[in-house]
Amino acid sequence: MTEEENIDINQQLDNLLTKVQPNLQDVIKRSFTNVALQQTKNGEQVKPDALEDTSYFAKNTQVNLTRLELVKTPTFHMQTLSLDLKSMGLKLRCSLGEVNVKGLYSAFNENLYNLLPVMAEGHLLMTLSNVTADVDVGLVLEDDAYSFINPGIDFTHDEVLVKLSWPSPQRGGGYEFATTEQLARHIDDLPLTAAISLPLYTLLREKLQRHLALVLKQSTSVSEVVCCNPSLLEAYSAMVDSLAKKGNKIIDMVLIDVRRILFQTHTEVLELPPLHATFMHKIGSISFIGKFETDTGWVKNLATINRINDVSVSRIDDATTSFRVTLRIKDLQVGYDEYRMKAMGVSCSGRLAATLGGSALHLALSVGLTRLEPYAQLDDLRLQQMDGMDVHVTGLGPLSGAARGVAAWARGAAAAHAAPALARRLHRALHRALHHLPVRHCNTALKNNLYD
Repeated sequence: MTEEENIDINQQLDNLLTKVQPNLQDVIKRSFTNVALQQTKNGEQVKPDALEDTSYFAKNTQVNLTRLELVKTPTFHMQTLSLDLKSMGLKLRCSLGEVNVKGLYSAFNENLYNLLPVMAEGHLLMTLSNVTADVDVGLVLEDDAYSFINPGIDFTHDEVLVKLSWPSPQRGGGYEFATTEQLARHIDDLPLTAAISLPLYTLLREKLQRHLALVLKQSTSVSEVVCCNPSLLEAYSAMVDSLAKKGNKIIDMVLIDVRRILFQTHTEVLELPPLHATFMHKIGSISFIGKFETDTGWVKNLATINRINDVSVSRIDDATTSFRVTLRIKDLQVGYDEYRMKAMGVSCSGRLAATLGGSALHLALSVGLTRLEPYAQLDDLRLQQMDGMDVHVTGLGPLSGAARGVAAWARGAAAAHAAPALARRLHRALHRALHHLPVRHCNTALKNNLYD
């Protein structure tokens, strides 16, 4: 193919993508609603959507949360959608309405004394009203349909209402409810949503991603988009490959520098504050109060961070290009070299370590020109997923029945302490890496060749 023919094919492709985009956008909107209706008609929820046991730690407050599950599966309702076939990107906003989580809690906190028994346990109902999801994904060609990569999904909501109940002697062993407004008079803060927001949003994100994958599979045909023209399909595939290769090269340069910075500055291991937990250990009908505490903990292997798929690249304007990618810390571990536990007059000690196989981070950055000066900036780094925790505890011995509680405390510590510390450390490393990025060279290459 001559250079003149190649230019003509690229121009035809540009014109075609501009022409078909509005119609395809409408088809995706209709399919989004149809998939929601299909699931409503077909799906009887056999098993409730459950969250793993966890704990909330803040100051001298400790709340254990167990048997957590969604009251009902949310339905996604499309509000807005924007499609860009040239940059291979899709943005949408959908509504989930009200999301309710129920479960059991046990609270051990002297600050609760004026309101609850010091050792209080009962039922929990948490309501997030008017939940919406802003979705930004990259598109890829898969067989004859579009699929998506690098999902950036941000949840927002209005009021959060937490209801707690506990056994009430006044009601003959029934349950009495109180809201967080009442609890707030007696403790500084009890944001129980902080304990479940990461696993809850992970669950909702997975459901939304399955919904969107089905929508794209049912509603999009790449061959129809290019009118079954082999030359246009070849040009389209080449354009998509070019976007990914250039994006991969730049992000890989950044990540190589991030790993180097973590190693050279000895910052790939993070320190975690000690854990202190009080718990109720039951043997038959008899309950014993137990204590659990650790020395300083750690998070390690941050330098195993890497991308797991191609980079999504989009041109914001003539001077700015955006990159989005999904990252994973391959061997992320959280642990405490020594813990001590005592209950019913029995003591034990050992080591606690947990491997998180399901970590996922969403990275967005941009390069561009401002007043003819090149720049690179970090737009977003968000820990979207931190699950798949495999917990190993040594030395439990006669208190082996508390193993489930120890795992819940480890999850709580990962959410409350490890996740924010990890994000802060990677933010600093990324800022330094972007400072070293040869932005002028990258920007020139992107400007000249991005959509060639």
